[in-house]
Amino acid sequence: MMSNNSSYKNLLASINELNNKDTLSVYVPSVGNDVPFAPLTVKQQKLLLSSSVDTDFENLSFMNAINSIISTNCKQSVQILTTDKPLIVLQLREHAIGGTLKIEEDDTTHEINLSEHIATCKSLDASISDNLEIEHDIIKITCHVPDIATDTKYNKQFTKKVQKPKSKEKLKVTDVIGDIYVSELVKYIQAIIIGEDVVTPGVDVNISDMVNVFESLPMQVSNKLAALVKQTRKFEIACLTPESLPEGVSISIDASLFTTE
Repeated sequence: MMSNNSSYKNLLASINELNNKDTLSVYVPSVGNDVPFAPLTVKQQKLLLSSSVDTDFENLSFMNAINSIISTNCKQSVQILTTDKPLIVLQLREHAIGGTLKIEEDDTTHEINLSEHIATCKSLDASISDNLEIEHDIIKITCHVPDIATDTKYNKQFTKKVQKPKSKEKLKVTDVIGDIYVSELVKYIQAIIIGEDVVTPGVDVNISDMVNVFESLPMQVSNKLAALVKQTRKFEIACLTPESLPEGVSISIDASLFTTE
C-alpha cells in the first residue's frame, strides 16, 4: 500500500501530465493565427483573484498577473502584444468558465454571448502600421505597440516609483494620475530622435530617465503620441465593447471575468 505522501506525489504527477496534454487553440490577433495555449488552472485563478485586491494604480498587479499567465500558458514562441491581450483573455475565460458573460451596470445586467463576440472580433482588422511615428519641429519619435513583457517591465517600474513616497501616507490614484498617463504613453516609444541625437529606452537610458526626457518635451508631442496610441488600440477597444452593450458600457479586464458565469 502506497503512503499518503506517495499518493499525493503520484496525483500531482498525473495532474501535471494531464495539463501538459490539455491544449486549446487561442487566436492571437497580431500573429493572425491560432496558437496553442495551456488552459487556466485553479492556482492561476487564485493568483488573479488575489492580485485584484490591490486596486491602487489602475490595478497594475492584476494586469501583470494576466501578462505572466499569458506568457506561461502560451506553448509557442511568439511575441504577444498588449493589443492582443483582451481577445486572448476572453478566449481563456470562455474555455475555463463558459460562454456567457454578465456585465452589471447601474442595476442592469447585460448578458454577452462570448462565443459570438469572440468570432466577431476575429473577423475585425487587427493590423498595425509598420510606420508608427510622430514629428514636431525637429523632434521625431518612432513608436511601436509594446509586447506584454515590456508592459510588465514598465508597470513594475512605475509601481516601484509611486510606492516610495517621501511621506508615510500611502499614495492614491488621484495623487499620481499624471504619472499614470505619462507612463502609459512612454511604453509606446521606440526612440526619440532630435537631430543626430537618438535616445532609446532600455539601450541608451533606463525607464525612469526616458520618462524624464519625455516630460521635458513640448506638450504638443504628448498630444500627438496620445492620438497615435488611441489609433493603435482601436482593435483592442473593439474587443471590449460588443455591439450588444449600450453606449458607455464595456467589458472590464478584471477579477470578475474569472468567477462563475
